Amino acid sequence: MEFTSLRCSVNEHEFKLFRDYILQESGIIIPPEKAYLIETRLTKLMLDAGVESFGKFYDYIISGKDPHVSEKIINAITINETLWFRDKSPWKVLEESILPGLVDDLASTRRIRARIWSAAVSTGQEVYSTAMHIDDYLNKNRAKGVDLKRFEFIATDISGSALNIAKQGRYDKINIKRGLDDYYREKYFSNNGSVWEIDPKIRSAVRFERFNLLEKYSKFGLFDIIFCRYVLIYFSDELKKEITVKLRDSLTDGGILFIGNYVLHDMLKDDFEVRHYDNLTYYIKRNG
Repeated sequence: MEFTSLRCSVNEHEFKLFRDYILQESGIIIPPEKAYLIETRLTKLMLDAGVESFGKFYDYIISGKDPHVSEKIINAITINETLWFRDKSPWKVLEESILPGLVDDLASTRRIRARIWSAAVSTGQEVYSTAMHIDDYLNKNRAKGVDLKRFEFIATDISGSALNIAKQGRYDKINIKRGLDDYYREKYFSNNGSVWEIDPKIRSAVRFERFNLLEKYSKFGLFDIIFCRYVLIYFSDELKKEITVKLRDSLTDGGILFIGNYVLHDMLKDDFEVRHYDNLTYYIKRNG
């Protein structure tokens, strides 16, 4: 459909409307200098709605005519930037400091299973990296009585479209190269023309679920390890604090929190021990 009066730019009033709407729905802050994100990422949705300005598109959104419009907007606005074994250090920490004790507990039945949550997992590279790494560790160390089935992987994201890609475990020749070395690609992927498919054993080990970090976390239970990396930077300080409290409450005593290569000492120092590995800062929940 064409409009003679079509306007694909956003004015100050419209920007504030969409900024507040996105903040309310996702917690993500869109600063004024990034108003272009609304223009570049939401114009198609505006046109699909059959309106010719962002002001009218906002009216369409709050009218309730499309019950899925909020999900469409979040899918469009979220960045979904990810790669395999991003920054490397978390998996080195897993191998050197966490997995030896965790596997011993599983082998001795002091622990029935280990639970790992990848929050804001995007298209799945992080959680698949973790599952591959753990499976490889178990094979190399010949962990008696412990296999990947003793690990439960939960992966969540606010973007349904990103999760659809993650669930398939299929990646094109560009995305397969982003951070994945030949060893893991050859061991855990099969090539089908222009697409690389992850080993069904790894794919089936992960449960994916659409989830907004603003929601209640209690339904997931407690985890031994949580990855919540490179997402808190998009939230306000108030919301960062709220989310870190919920993450703390979702960890077992001694549980590990990876939040990315930025530090939140002031928010985490009372409840976590701070540890460093190379350029990585990670956190261990204090007992009791």
